[in-house]
Amino acid sequence: MDQGGEHEMARSTTPRTRSQGGWAARGLLALLLPLALACASGSGPAADPQAGAPAPPATAADASTSGSEAPTGPDGSVAAGEPDAPEPQAQKDPGAVSGAGRRAEAGMEGAIIGTVIGAQVGGPTGAAIGAAVFGAYGVLTGDVPFDSGRSGARGRRGGRDPGSVMDDELEEELEKQRQADLEDEIEAELRRQEELLEQLEKQEEVDRSVALDVEDDEARIDPLAAPTPPRSRDIPESIFDTETRTVDRRDLLVKTLDADRDGRPEIQVTYDHDTGALLSRQEDTDYDGLLDTETRYDAAGQATGRDEDTNYDGVPDRWVTYEGEQASRVEVDRDFDGKPDGFYVYENGWRSSEEHDTNGDGKIDRRVEYAQRRRTVEIEDRDFDGQMEIRTVYGADGVPLRAEIDNDGDGEPDVWEHYEGSDPAAIALARKEEDVNGDGEIDVTSYYEKGKLVRQEISDPSLVY
Repeated sequence: MDQGGEHEMARSTTPRTRSQGGWAARGLLALLLPLALACASGSGPAADPQAGAPAPPATAADASTSGSEAPTGPDGSVAAGEPDAPEPQAQKDPGAVSGAGRRAEAGMEGAIIGTVIGAQVGGPTGAAIGAAVFGAYGVLTGDVPFDSGRSGARGRRGGRDPGSVMDDELEEELEKQRQADLEDEIEAELRRQEELLEQLEKQEEVDRSVALDVEDDEARIDPLAAPTPPRSRDIPESIFDTETRTVDRRDLLVKTLDADRDGRPEIQVTYDHDTGALLSRQEDTDYDGLLDTETRYDAAGQATGRDEDTNYDGVPDRWVTYEGEQASRVEVDRDFDGKPDGFYVYENGWRSSEEHDTNGDGKIDRRVEYAQRRRTVEIEDRDFDGQMEIRTVYGADGVPLRAEIDNDGDGEPDVWEHYEGSDPAAIALARKEEDVNGDGEIDVTSYYEKGKLVRQEISDPSLVY
């Protein structure tokens, strides 16, 4: 045969070979489809050994071996009696049926996936091989190739009671909520401890700012001691310049001392011109040319009050009122806006109470009470609504013992926090009691160790959950 004939034969046989490969793929798919359908329609007995074929009717021999004897007739034959009740037919196992269905479904999906992958790799022949291999894998394992996680999860859920799954999910959500509530409570307690520490530090700073001009050694080291009037330095009268001034129709004798001769006196003392009574004494304590302190006196020469400009801006920011040899009241302007925001009251030489406007709105939001030279009670308005809602009680060593908190704003506490520790800077919450429904009775008691919740006692769970 010539070469032209050979080429013609090759061209004629090539399409036939490809057509045969395509028909082979179609044939394998046609075989897999009935196989998958047969697996899907498989009965329960095949998947569940407990559900076998119905038992055959009982015979006389079986009756003789049973627990009770069968009645016999005169000739010894088995007497005809009531027909036996039909044996209950075995129930199909839903899990087995659904399992077969999953295998059929997996086989079909596997065959489709194998066909697509095989066709891309090896044409029709590859498609046939891929469909056979992946389809068989799906039928045998019940998993779709490359998608085992999804089919496995579907299989696990298919074998469980939906109600049980829902209960588990609900319990899991409740546990997450309880854990979140616990974390929030721990975080709130940590913030509470930080606030207490800040208050202690603030109180120490305030005490240092107030305890000025104190003469005796005991009072100098105790910030609760009442300030005493300053003692004037003995300065020779000869170095003062004297002049007469009339103020508000009153004749005054004014003595000034300008030591550096810059025209601005460092000391200025004023007397009544007619009686010679000391009226006031002003001083330039930082020698900047401005008189920043003024002490006033009564007719007997006793100090009655003192104004101070502690930041030297020309405006007083500390006012002291004296009774006898000790201060009875001190007012301070800590933010230097010209208005006092801290008020200290003294009795018998020691502080008895103090009040503060911490946010500068003109309203008192913090009050501290003292007894026998120690702090006993601290009351606070933390939300600045004009009502004190937190009352902290202190022990003899100055450490907080408990806090009474009014959360609902009815004027009565509904939360009681009890603290432990001997160091004011390291106290921790030990127990918290709560009146949830406002009936005056404690509904929830929480116990803490090192500031962390360890257990709770709840009188009525419906009040909490």
